[in-house]
Amino acid sequence: MLISSCGGGKKKMDPFETLTEEIDSLTATPDTTEAMAAVEEEPMVPATADESFADFFYNFASDEKLQLSRIVFPLPYYTMEKKEHIEKEQWKHDPLFSRQDAYTVLFDKAEDMEMEKDTGLTSVKIEWIYLKKGKIKRYYFERLKGLWKLEAIDFADMPREDTGKEDFFEFYERFANDSVFQLSRLHEPLKFVTADPEDEFQILETTLEAGQWFAFQPVLPRENLTNVNYGQNENVHSNTKVIEMKGFGNGFNNTLYFERRHGLWKLMQFEDLSD
Repeated sequence: MLISSCGGGKKKMDPFETLTEEIDSLTATPDTTEAMAAVEEEPMVPATADESFADFFYNFASDEKLQLSRIVFPLPYYTMEKKEHIEKEQWKHDPLFSRQDAYTVLFDKAEDMEMEKDTGLTSVKIEWIYLKKGKIKRYYFERLKGLWKLEAIDFADMPREDTGKEDFFEFYERFANDSVFQLSRLHEPLKFVTADPEDEFQILETTLEAGQWFAFQPVLPRENLTNVNYGQNENVHSNTKVIEMKGFGNGFNNTLYFERRHGLWKLMQFEDLSD
């Protein structure tokens, strides 16, 4: 296994950096009943909570009072058959994927990954992708007057490839659940990028043989994928796909690069930049 060092390589930062210390440092000591009521009506959050969607999302998903204050009620809920509205008193706290050890973000190409760092975004979608059911649930967030708010939810059929080429999500479900199939869909050689164990600021590039892949591979989501759409393309006909896998505050950071060649998907590159 030959290893080369990329001297200028740097580890990527996780944009979903939790604000636990800032939240814990916020204290409210109201002198009057009116002041206490105001605190309850308007949950106190760090001043930076809306600067990036990542910071807002963690607070929104974990803080019940904040979540309730950041939903536009009555909330439109679209299904394949009809449109409904959820009233404030009907809403139940939704932790989204904040209670999972890791989440995924999908891109059509690696260049789009830079959108995660954009603090000027005004519209973001959170998605649950149900692989076995072939369904997708989307949460639509907008930044209104500087504050992120949930404006709508929809539940629909997952878009599918209809040109005769292999559909990515059908491929991925089998890839994640069938080790024999998985082995047949590894590009040879499989490019492997990781941090230099002797210098955390350096990146190593090498290749993995099939047996080595099973030693290094991450635990792949088998039933559901998540996605944070910052505005990146979601083209069902794209011949390249990137799945970024990240942990919440645990340093986990893996990325899988797939490419469709001659109508079939293969894993071309695996990147492990975990701390």
